[in-house]
Amino acid sequence: MGSVLKYGAVNTKVKALQGKMLRKNQYAQLMECSSYYEALRYLKENTSYGEVLLNHDLEKLHRGQLELILKKHYANYFYKFSHYFRGDYKELINIFYMRFEIEDLKVIIRGKFIGREKEEIFPYLTYESPLNNIDYQELLSAKDLVTLVEKLKDTHYYNHIQNLVLSVDEEGLFRLEMALDFVYFSSLRKVIKNLTKEDRRIIEEINGIYADLLNIQWIYRGFKYYKLKAEELYNYTIYDGYKLKREELKKLCYINSLDEFYDIVGHLPYKEVFTNSKDRDYLVEKEILSYTKKNYEKYKKLNDLNISVLIAYLELFLIEVRDITSIVENKRYNIQKRDSMSYIIATL
Repeated sequence: MGSVLKYGAVNTKVKALQGKMLRKNQYAQLMECSSYYEALRYLKENTSYGEVLLNHDLEKLHRGQLELILKKHYANYFYKFSHYFRGDYKELINIFYMRFEIEDLKVIIRGKFIGREKEEIFPYLTYESPLNNIDYQELLSAKDLVTLVEKLKDTHYYNHIQNLVLSVDEEGLFRLEMALDFVYFSSLRKVIKNLTKEDRRIIEEINGIYADLLNIQWIYRGFKYYKLKAEELYNYTIYDGYKLKREELKKLCYINSLDEFYDIVGHLPYKEVFTNSKDRDYLVEKEILSYTKKNYEKYKKLNDLNISVLIAYLELFLIEVRDITSIVENKRYNIQKRDSMSYIIATL
């Protein structure tokens, strides 16, 4: 009975919203649009995104604005769903939203690192919401990166990055940004201990697969681009894996070449993600999202009375936003349909 009370209304709302998501024929028609503005008009006149674009002059939407509009739309729905929960489950929704707050926090940090003013950074922020744990305006007012980090003193993030900020001039931002990602996983790990056994299992699977994929991607990038030592690669991996054992991750961290990396990955459960995009780094994120999308679709079909239905919807909604943005932006650069398909996740 508890699950019916907790998830009945949520699942009903999710089912209604799923009906508004783009269908395969709508994706196909959007792909057939001959220009950027024709694609925008199609969205406005033929899809549920018309209500989002209603008060926008399509002729004045410059590069990047569509993505900001759609992500703000996504953030609004995320906030609305938070009202369905109380206690530990409301905290769970807040922690899920932390992923997006961290995206914006990284934008602010990068802006301050290169000396940009508040007015230059603010237009690129997407996820300001009542779900935030940070004060955007307070952070934007910081005169430099050290001051910004001090303004985070009463947040989840401070203890993880306070020491790292002192070395960014020599080492860059990647260690600090990795530490922020770690905050999300450690915070989620704490809150799921208080959930029902079934919900805990579901989140451990979904989050564990995501962590596995991020770990492999991180090791690849850390070895190829940052030339990091094996010990440091291993120290920055996330604990929360689902299919990968710590021994397998450690073996990946101690590779001597990329050929050895691909040889090891070829025997792992996620070989299709990374071997399909071998030597094409720009497709790795697309392959990761394609893989996780299959998992979300599984939960969507089950429609069980647990947390999986909401998580699956929110993740599929986010993938749809990314796909739409990719398709429309490709129209701006006259990328052919065949080529632009390489950058999106939707299967037509």
